[in-house]
Amino acid sequence: MHCFWGHKEGETLSLHPDELVHAVKVLRIAPSDIIHVFDGNGDTYIGRVTHVHKKYVHALCVETRKAYGAVTGFLHVAISPTKNIDRMHFFLEKACELGIHAMTPLLSFHSERRNWNAERAERVLRAACTQSQKGTMPALHAPQKFGEFLQELPKGAKGYIATCIPEEREDLVAALRQSPDVPTFIMIGPEGDFSPEELTLAKNAGWKHVHLGYHRLRTETAGLYAVAAFAQR
Repeated sequence: MHCFWGHKEGETLSLHPDELVHAVKVLRIAPSDIIHVFDGNGDTYIGRVTHVHKKYVHALCVETRKAYGAVTGFLHVAISPTKNIDRMHFFLEKACELGIHAMTPLLSFHSERRNWNAERAERVLRAACTQSQKGTMPALHAPQKFGEFLQELPKGAKGYIATCIPEEREDLVAALRQSPDVPTFIMIGPEGDFSPEELTLAKNAGWKHVHLGYHRLRTETAGLYAVAAFAQR
């Protein structure tokens, strides 16, 4: 069964415009074909194709699957965008596949990239949701400055800041296993790491200082390490 991004209105399923060329010209779907449609809101839909055109594809919804591919817990990763934006798109794609609930581009002292194309990032997430069959698309927040994001930690949640700064740090994997059901927020710094001043601000705001093993990781790899650790908690 082919999977597509789209939306449901009444009992009619419509494919997203970005899906039409692939659906019509490559896969050559036809009336009566059965398709699987995702809209990122949690539920997914099984539909029987009724109309095929180069400008639209419609299907009749025959089944709704509730909370499809839901990921337990809650993980919000704030990560500094990399200078090469393709590396950040790679992070978004793989983090979605592994299971992340929210992501915020984090602007810190050493950040080299401060612009962010949200539309392109959303396209990456849509494709990742469809491919990995996640009914809910991760929330993609607007970029925030480091000092602002510190204040986003909700009461009862656990906040972790990962750095390479050589001082006593907790192991993120062990910390997550101690509190597997608590909402988790993790900050990953830029290529130049967080500054010592930023680390002090975070600790004063209640964030725990953690390490991601004993190897130096690139930004997107560090982010994926954190998501994988959460998935295995």
